[in-house]
Amino acid sequence: MRVLPLGRATLAVTLSAVLTAACGAGTPSPSRSPSSSASVAGGSPAASGSPPERCEAGVLSNPAKGGGSDLKVRILRQQGGGPGWDIALPAASVKSFPEFTGDAKASDTSDSFARAFDEGGAFSHDGAVIELSLYNRRSSRLTIHDIRVVNKRIVCPPEGLLFLEGNEGGGLVDLVYSLDAAAPVAHSRSASGEISTEPYFTNDVIQVEPTDQATVQMDMSGVRFAYEFDIAIDYSVGGESRSQLVRRRNGPFRVTTALCPRPDLRSRLSEGDVQRLKAQRYGLVRRRLPQVDASGGFVYENVTATEFVRSCPTW
Repeated sequence: MRVLPLGRATLAVTLSAVLTAACGAGTPSPSRSPSSSASVAGGSPAASGSPPERCEAGVLSNPAKGGGSDLKVRILRQQGGGPGWDIALPAASVKSFPEFTGDAKASDTSDSFARAFDEGGAFSHDGAVIELSLYNRRSSRLTIHDIRVVNKRIVCPPEGLLFLEGNEGGGLVDLVYSLDAAAPVAHSRSASGEISTEPYFTNDVIQVEPTDQATVQMDMSGVRFAYEFDIAIDYSVGGESRSQLVRRRNGPFRVTTALCPRPDLRSRLSEGDVQRLKAQRYGLVRRRLPQVDASGGFVYENVTATEFVRSCPTW
């Protein structure tokens, strides 16, 4: 795998994205209409005092169909964006994953996360880090010209279980996208944190030699809404330009906002965003504590979403 500049002498190692439009510009909120009271698995109704509203998904943006098949794509990893391995489950899926509620012990944590994304409609919490392996099936060089977020839609946030595992460490993130932007665009970022004003793929490409592979790690962040989306890889091979779509086995990638965003992100939220996010509820919030038990195992605690939000310094 080679990363080549197009008419530029230097290349920053880490990539980032900037908002190319105001947060959410051109992307309406999911519509809500009155509905009868419905309780969330493992808890009480999603809102108190009045019946909750039925939420409906927003309109599709950046539509794409793909069609290319020259890359063998493997999803090596999907996790939460901020603290790390954090996941949110819809209410209908909670009972299928007792390892996240504490009712059973998981034999393979990574398998549980993958199964939740593929079979349980799970969302990465506080953004997502997605790592892809891109293997060139062809006998000639393949050049990647862009990696895009497509078929993006604002969706209703999950209300079943928020599982906060945290993270034991991490590495560099190569591509960072802001899902709140109407069209997220990757930009290069220097080691000192400076972001280039030019989109990355305007000046650079990623070349994959025959039977070789490239590994791309993407940080998908968003602070305003829950989203679902696919990833499009635009490339050329054998003199032809093509696009290939990437998604989970049974549907799109899904990402939801943090129940407690970082205080420095508060300025990116409108007052309407704040009130909507503060009203979000899960039937159960289960989080890992910093200590371990006598046998060296992780210690968890269950709290209500109301208690969790009340302790949030951002609000």
